[in-house]
Amino acid sequence: MIRTFFAGLTPSYILLVLSSVAPIFIVATIQGGLSTVLLIALSISLVICLIGSILVAGRIGQSLDRIERVTQRFAEGDLTARVYPPRLSQLVDLSQSFNTMASLIQKRLERLRLLSAEQDAILRSMVEGVVTVDSDGRIKRVNQAARVLLDISLEECENRLVPEVIHHAGLQRVISRVMHSPEASSEVITIHGIDEKVLEVYASPLIQEGSTSTGTLFVFHDKTQIQRLEHVRTDFVANVSHELRTPITSIKGFVETLLDGAMHEPESLKKFLGIIGRHADRLNEIVSDLLTLAQLEARGERGQLEFESCAVEEIVLAAVEACAHRASERGTLVHIQEASGYKVMAKPNLIEQALVNLIDNAIKYSDPSSTVEIKVEQMDGFIRIAVVDTGPGIEKQHLTRLFERFYRIDQGRSRQIGGTGLGLSIVKHIAQVHGGRVEVASIPGSGTTFSLLLKA
Repeated sequence: MIRTFFAGLTPSYILLVLSSVAPIFIVATIQGGLSTVLLIALSISLVICLIGSILVAGRIGQSLDRIERVTQRFAEGDLTARVYPPRLSQLVDLSQSFNTMASLIQKRLERLRLLSAEQDAILRSMVEGVVTVDSDGRIKRVNQAARVLLDISLEECENRLVPEVIHHAGLQRVISRVMHSPEASSEVITIHGIDEKVLEVYASPLIQEGSTSTGTLFVFHDKTQIQRLEHVRTDFVANVSHELRTPITSIKGFVETLLDGAMHEPESLKKFLGIIGRHADRLNEIVSDLLTLAQLEARGERGQLEFESCAVEEIVLAAVEACAHRASERGTLVHIQEASGYKVMAKPNLIEQALVNLIDNAIKYSDPSSTVEIKVEQMDGFIRIAVVDTGPGIEKQHLTRLFERFYRIDQGRSRQIGGTGLGLSIVKHIAQVHGGRVEVASIPGSGTTFSLLLKA
């Protein structure tokens, strides 16, 4: 408004005003009897005022033009622009206010940018999936973990309705129900598919000031691994109870039979004591293997193992020698391919134990008079020791669970052949404490290959 007023003070306008006012003063001067000198002085004063007004109006107009240009840059998002202090003191405060306002806005926007970047970094680093949905049911934000868990892409979910993006009926029902609830809630659901997932869904309304809900926050926690470990724990407790109860029950039964009078029969006494001895040996093997597993886990967690440079060939030969008696009983040939020249940093007795377990299994599950191959090679920074048998092979659905404690493919045959059901689990833990791993590949009817991989 100020600028508009001064912009209207054009020279023509001022001359018009003065030309209108001057005759009045002249008439008044003549009528009042004033001298000609006074008239001339008045005219000169008016001319000076006219020139001063023009100059002041020009300066004010220029200053306002500069302020206008700066405000236009503000509107375009450039908050670095500043209004230079004008020469007119009347506009100094105005220009300073503009500059202060721009500086404050710039600082606040920078703070908001940093907060937004920090929030994005937090969401990206979270293992939990985070999804925000507005009050209309449209997805507003999805972090990377949620996109992986729900198998959706960023492009297909932004500002889309939940049913258009999430196609799992159970998950849709949960989201729809909690969206209209004023309280936080959680629920566990299972998503079936190629890879079954167990998700815990936590939902909470997004409340702003004034108790107004603007949407809902969903947090998805992947409990698949926890659920699987819980099943493994349950199976382990059931299996160890069964494995221990079976020999204990047999021992108790035969002891009671002996106490009932069978001990006075030499043949029965010898037979029953032999059975009791075998079951006692089995109990001892189970307890020994469980202690071995516990020690491996404890040492691995505490990092107490001290490794030394070992020749792989020597360890393989020692393991084969330990299995020679069983191989001879079944007429199995254990053939070692070239294994010289390879060295690993390891505890040799533990690696030997792992290989004994693998070779012993290969002999037990292969046909009599068959051949078990042991191959050693270096690949991708690891020394690979493979034990290859020609047994019946293993169905694919069993492969992922082979290394669980007490897991057996064929319960009846496994007990008939012998073993505690802990051998492969021990192999896995030995590999892990050495920073390696154990792998299995099998084709039903064509045999199985177990590979122990150790860091070269």
